[in-house]
Amino acid sequence: MSNLVKRTISSIVFVALILGPLFLTERIAYSVYSLLGFFTLSELLNLTQKTGSSPLKVLGFTTYGILVALVYQWIFHESEHSHLLLLALGAIVLVAFFIEIFRQNPKPFESISAPLTTSLFTALSFLGIAYFYVYRSDLPSPWITISVFALIWINDSAAYLVGRKIGKTKLFERLSPNKTREGSTAGLIFAMLAGYGLSFIEGMPHWGIMIAFSLVCVISGSLGDLFESRIKRAAGVKDSGVFLPGHGGFFDRFDAMMLAIPTAILFFEALLPKH
Repeated sequence: MSNLVKRTISSIVFVALILGPLFLTERIAYSVYSLLGFFTLSELLNLTQKTGSSPLKVLGFTTYGILVALVYQWIFHESEHSHLLLLALGAIVLVAFFIEIFRQNPKPFESISAPLTTSLFTALSFLGIAYFYVYRSDLPSPWITISVFALIWINDSAAYLVGRKIGKTKLFERLSPNKTREGSTAGLIFAMLAGYGLSFIEGMPHWGIMIAFSLVCVISGSLGDLFESRIKRAAGVKDSGVFLPGHGGFFDRFDAMMLAIPTAILFFEALLPKH
């Protein structure tokens, strides 16, 4: 099987895995995205370990699990007992400090801060997707959620294709030597055109909002891609994992989304809050 065929099949599987849950129940979608976040978190913790740190992985996984439960309670049950989960999270962090006292580790504080940071970063992204397909019931679902992914993919695809053809000026050679300004500009233009087109779907925000939304997704997504490049360089690896043949790991596939989702949430809350 050629590399092109592997990449094509992997891309189809990836798109189905990301968009498929949106056409099922909200709880199934939340479960799938939470699971994808778990695998991505695992890769992030492994990358952190390869930079010379010694993260308490159990702290990262436990923190993420509690955040999954908290968000689930908030969006599906509005439970009055969520404070118990917060207390559990505080207790686990304290236990992590106690454990670190007795570990032979030259970077004790980093061993605690790294898993906490990576779990929060992952939760903001994968659990944040629920903001669009559950919380924003005032917007057409699943189109508003699909638009987030579509704008990122259109930008990436256009930037890659145009960059290969006419790209000459490096965008940020220190972190990503293959990215060019010409490609990035093309990606931005195509994404903004797509945002304009998406505004014609019934119930979607005004075209001006959608074009601005496209701009936000492209900029934050591109920064997410550069952030991943910096992490991988620090870890000395080419790919974050081996999730899909020809595409690398989970973090390789979701890097742009992981900054774009929380940024997009802030954008909507600032410009078009739910009434």
